[in-house]
This record gives sequence, structure tokens and C-alpha cells, in this order.
Amino acid sequence: MKNFYLSLIFTAISISAFCQDTIYMDKDYQELDTNEDAKYFKITTPASESDAEFLRTTYFIDGTKKAEQSFNLKGKTKVYHGLHKHYYESGELFYQLPYKNGKKHGNLVAYWENGEKRRQDLFKRDKLKEGKVWNEKGEELDYFAYLIPASFPGGKEKLQAFLKKNINMPQEQKRGVSVRVVLRFTINPEGDLSEIQIIEGAPHRYNAEAVRVLTQMPQWSPTQHFGKSVATRYSLPIIFQK
Repeated sequence: MKNFYLSLIFTAISISAFCQDTIYMDKDYQELDTNEDAKYFKITTPASESDAEFLRTTYFIDGTKKAEQSFNLKGKTKVYHGLHKHYYESGELFYQLPYKNGKKHGNLVAYWENGEKRRQDLFKRDKLKEGKVWNEKGEELDYFAYLIPASFPGGKEKLQAFLKKNINMPQEQKRGVSVRVVLRFTINPEGDLSEIQIIEGAPHRYNAEAVRVLTQMPQWSPTQHFGKSVATRYSLPIIFQK
């Protein structure tokens, strides 16, 4: 009988040092070695006008500002703090969202490119208290969350069931011993999985089996950001245990 313990986690971003070096990224915000095929670039500097330690500014490749995000460090973990701002490629403000000690705290306010208010959501310590949504004409719409994370069809329980049914336990697996493999992958706007990476490996048979079963998964429900499907990077730990 096969038992698997797993959970979905967002990848924590570890930062060991900061300077004003330019980091280029592709359309899915994956870092590149050069500016070839880059869609964005970012620069992290000490924050000078807020109570946060660092400011990360992201730009479209033509130099138009895309986002300003301030944060502190706890160990090597980035903790958002302060008012974050995001912009359209036209330079108009898209939305702003305040953080306090890593939690959304205050009013998220978003705008359409024509200047009409797009939505307003009140958060207190990451909890949504109330919210409204409008279309480009200023007409109120039925409310929906500004961010809906990607999910396996049927949720985490169905994901566990899929893995339990489809993963073949390597013959060398010993009873009472657990083996962990962590995979990172992209869920694209259509819900397909791609760019699978092993970020915490095990003996070859375990790595190969974890990757194999991931390629057999059905389409996920992609992440929805302001009502639009977007690509998302996820990490999935899988623990093999008899």
C-alpha cells in the first residue's frame, strides 16, 4: 500500500546579498543570464523613503516602471512591508496594496487604464473584510477575488489521490524510511505544466518517478490575477513512504 504526504508551497525567495546589479527576467518572471528574450528587469536597493529595509523596482524592458515592492529580511526570507505599487506598460497606475510584516493590511485599490476605479479590497492582517469590483465604464460587477491561486482539479485531496494511485514505489524503498523529492514547475495560463525542475533530489529512481507522474497530470485551473489567467511557479514536495 502506498502512502504519500504532500503539500503545495509557494517557493520562498532567499536573498543572500544586495547590490544594484540588473537582473533580467522572461515573460514568466524567471531570471535570465542575459537580456536576450527578456521581458522585464529588476533592481534591488536599500529603501530610503520607508520603514522597510529594501526596495525592489521592476521595469519593462524599455525602462518603463512596472512595480515597486519594499520588504525586510528575516534570515534569508523576504517579508513584504510597506505600500507596493504596480503599473501598466503605459505608465498608468494599475494597483497599489499595503503590506505590514508580510501580511496584506489596508486597501488594495486598482484602476483601469482609462483611470476608472477597477476594484477596492480591504484587508486586515491578510483577511479580506470587504471588496467591490467595477468594469471599465464604472459599473459594479459581482465580486471576485483579485488573486485566485492555481489548483489541481478537485483540490488538494484529489491531488493526493492522484499521486497515490499513479506513483509507482521504487523497489528499493524500505519500510519505515521516507524519501523526499521537491519539484518546481510552471502552470501556464492554459493550465498545462511545464519547466519541471528538481530542486531537492533523491536517488535517481525517485526523481524519475516524481517527474514522470507530474507529466501525467491533467490540466490545472490556472492562477487568476484580476480575472486574467497568468503563469505561476509552484513547488511540490513529494514524500515516498511505505
